[in-house]
Amino acid sequence: MGIQSPNRHQGTKPPRTFGLSIAILASVVLFSVLPMLQVLIVNVVQARFNNVDLAMGADGEAGIPLIGGARIEGVSNAGLTIQIALGIAYLPLAFLAWRGRPRQIRFVIVAMVVGLTILTLLVAILMPGIAPNAVQGIDSSGDLQRQLLITRTLVSIGIALYVVWYMNRAPARAFYRGSYLTARE
Repeated sequence: MGIQSPNRHQGTKPPRTFGLSIAILASVVLFSVLPMLQVLIVNVVQARFNNVDLAMGADGEAGIPLIGGARIEGVSNAGLTIQIALGIAYLPLAFLAWRGRPRQIRFVIVAMVVGLTILTLLVAILMPGIAPNAVQGIDSSGDLQRQLLITRTLVSIGIALYVVWYMNRAPARAFYRGSYLTARE
C-alpha cells in the first residue's frame, strides 16, 4: 500500500475544457467572423448596385434607365474600417486564448469581450436615433435593421456573460495557470 499524493493531478497540465472552447469560438464568431461577413456583404451588394443598368425603351432600344445603381445609406467607410480592424485585432488574442499562453490572456479576452459588447450596446442605443433624410428616401429596411441590431445586441450580451462566467471558473483558471492548485494553495 503506497502513500497517495494529496493531488492526483500533480505535474499534469490541465486541458482546455469543452466549455472554454465554446466560449472562445463563440466570441470569435461574434466579434471577428460576423463583422467581416457584414463588411463583405455590404461591399458585394454595393458593387452589385453599382453595376445595375436597366434601360428600357421602345422596341428594345436604349431608353431612360429605370435604375442606375444605388447606395447603401447609413454605412460609412470609416465604420466599416473600424469594424474590420476590431475583427482582425481580436483574432490573434483569441488564438493566444486558445493556446492558453500567456497567463494574462484570460484577462485580456474578458476585457476585450466586455469592451466590444459595450460598443455594440452604444451602437444599438445611438442607431435608432438617426432619423432618415428625405433626400435619401424612406424604405422599409429601417424596421429590419432595428430588429437585427436588437438581436445582435442580445446575442452579444449573452456571449459576453458566458465568456466572463466561464473564464472565471476553476477549470479555465487552471488551464491558463498551467497547473492545478494543490491543497496548500
